[in-house]
Amino acid sequence: MSDPIYTEIIIDEARNPQNEGTLENPDISQHDSNPMCGDSITLQMNVTDDSINDIKWSGEGCTICKACTSVLTQLIKGKNIDFAKNMKKEELLSELGLEYLAKQSPVRIKCALLSMKALKLGLYSYLAKKLAGSLSLDNLKEDATNLY
Repeated sequence: MSDPIYTEIIIDEARNPQNEGTLENPDISQHDSNPMCGDSITLQMNVTDDSINDIKWSGEGCTICKACTSVLTQLIKGKNIDFAKNMKKEELLSELGLEYLAKQSPVRIKCALLSMKALKLGLYSYLAKKLAGSLSLDNLKEDATNLY
């Protein structure tokens, strides 16, 4: 019996990922990894007028990680930083029909949300530098680490 997690959309997104590659001189570059699965990705973004005008990702990951990273980049490309910063894990998971993962598969949820963790850490670091003291970097990092 096949694993119900590997739906057609997940397999398609993993085999044909969108926005894969690297950016020259990105405004934001954030690497993260999941040692439990071996996933390792880097998200890079260019920001213009508080909008993410380009996003690329590179690295290696399992099928779930690749599919979620591909979909996440599609969801936030061209959007305002606040949209990306406020995006909830449930929104990403629902795009791929993976809402049940948080309760049923704690190991797989880390695969699914690795790109979102990298996104939030990258955005928070960027905003902290940009606002220079207006926000507490510790509070932003705590918010990102509470993603799971």
